[in-house]
Amino acid sequence: MDFGYPLFYFEKQPISFMIGRIRERVLKKGEKDPKSKEVNALLEISKAIASGLYLEDVLRLIVTVTANLMDSKICSLWILDEKDHKLKLKATQSISEEYLKERSLTIGEGVVGHVALRNQPMVILNVLKESLYKEKDLAKKEGLVSMLSVPMCIKDRVIGVINCYTSYPHSFTKNEGEILSTVAHQAAICIENSGLMETLDIDEILRLVLEGVTKNIGFDRARLYLVNEKRNVLECKMAVGIDEERIKGITLPLNPEESVVARSIFEKQPFIIPDASKDPRVNLMIKEKFNLHSLVVIPLLVREKALGAIAADFVRSNKTITKEALESLMVFTQQASLAIHNAFMYQELKTFSKQMEEKIQKTTADLSKAEAQLIRSEKLAALGQLAAGSAHEIRNPLTSINILIHSLASNLPSGTSQKEDLKVIEEEIHRINEIVDQFLRFAKPTPPHLQKAEVAPIFEETLQLLRPQIEKQRIVVHKEFQTLPPILMDREQMKQVILNFLLNAVQAMTKGGLLALKGSIPRNDRWIRLLIQDSGMGIPREDINKLFDPFFSTKEGGIGLGLSIAHRIIDQHHGKIEVESTPGKGTLFTVCLPIL
Repeated sequence: MDFGYPLFYFEKQPISFMIGRIRERVLKKGEKDPKSKEVNALLEISKAIASGLYLEDVLRLIVTVTANLMDSKICSLWILDEKDHKLKLKATQSISEEYLKERSLTIGEGVVGHVALRNQPMVILNVLKESLYKEKDLAKKEGLVSMLSVPMCIKDRVIGVINCYTSYPHSFTKNEGEILSTVAHQAAICIENSGLMETLDIDEILRLVLEGVTKNIGFDRARLYLVNEKRNVLECKMAVGIDEERIKGITLPLNPEESVVARSIFEKQPFIIPDASKDPRVNLMIKEKFNLHSLVVIPLLVREKALGAIAADFVRSNKTITKEALESLMVFTQQASLAIHNAFMYQELKTFSKQMEEKIQKTTADLSKAEAQLIRSEKLAALGQLAAGSAHEIRNPLTSINILIHSLASNLPSGTSQKEDLKVIEEEIHRINEIVDQFLRFAKPTPPHLQKAEVAPIFEETLQLLRPQIEKQRIVVHKEFQTLPPILMDREQMKQVILNFLLNAVQAMTKGGLLALKGSIPRNDRWIRLLIQDSGMGIPREDINKLFDPFFSTKEGGIGLGLSIAHRIIDQHHGKIEVESTPGKGTLFTVCLPIL
């Protein structure tokens, strides 16, 4: 059906132009009130787009208002999914469960696909007799007869289709075609804006807004001011038609007495200044800097909140701002306000999402550590009970054996081979007793006896115990200790911890290497950090999480209790242990202990 105007003619007009044409028709019909049903409907759609609602809600409102406006039984809106090149039903005011089912069409398929392919509206007097119409069974069930289908376009690019159905035979008029084309255009803008939020940053959106003011509405220059609530000023964030260097650092007090821009924001209404050079409401600095003549200022409002304002003007003094230009700018500013608001919200959402992701990762890591610690504690408790019982059962016969050995040794002359054998047996019994002692310390740990003590001297004492082995293996020891304050600790237990770490480091460097020992307090921290680093064989990645498990050992003949006991002692001192290791390069243990 030919409506008398090409489709692109409607697409290039602002909604204020469309409303103006409808008002003309209404007046020609002799109606007293120009705010007809059509005008009110289009204004409602325009407000919805600028309201800050989610896209799905706006589209639902568009089809509901359009169905009422066009006296349609069903109004549906389809959007082109560019990923799979299919048109998908996204909104309908119908309450029929059948019609609400998810459906899609390829480009060229059915009436909707045909309209999208040709980029031309289509009128069907009876859908049941139209060969292109594919859902005749649904049409019969819903009682659908006539159909008007119009493409939704952005710069001749089809992004969807909107349809109106009647329940009776109806030849859609030119006026109805124009109205649905206007709605289609507004819906296309809404959909495109929602996509812009994901692809453009805030500066690009601000520039697009101002280019719309200059290129589409016809102003020579435009400036965009945003409210900075912290500083209580208006900041000039972007300009078109003016060198960017000239707007750098421009701020206006957020005071209606200081500038017409601030007044527009406070009073939430536009201002037309026919001659800025003679108007005291215009800021003197801005007036002189830009040599202003006629000027219009419109606030950027979203849900009655002012985000800022747009100031637009002509360079030549003989050009005046018309009512039509003001109307166009006001409607454009409504949509620009929403775009800017959504851009900021999207930016905040991205930042918040990133922060939440980091927090979730940290919380997950903390929970994993806590879970591992809980499992370790449960293992320690269970194994502790087992170890205590086993140690008791082993120690009793060992005591009897040791008494008999002493008795036998006293009856044998010195220098005999039997006496030497008994000496070896005695040494091995002593070694078994040492292992039993470890089991008992593990099974029944004594609570730490906390007293103020310095940790650095403990390293010196422990190094003296290991000095022969260190020298034998040609290990170089590098010490770097800051002045560390005394902390509350059980000195003997802490010595046991340090001995375990140093012994592990020495045993990892059988062919020599570097043993680095450091003690420090990071700036503004309440922890002492003790570092024990070796250049030994390192620990396989899969073994790192098992290091502190009872009875886990990578050493041949190792019992696997040393690090487990060390971990428990540090826990009782409210500290923590961190491990980093690279196979073939060495291992770093970091012990953190709280300062008083």
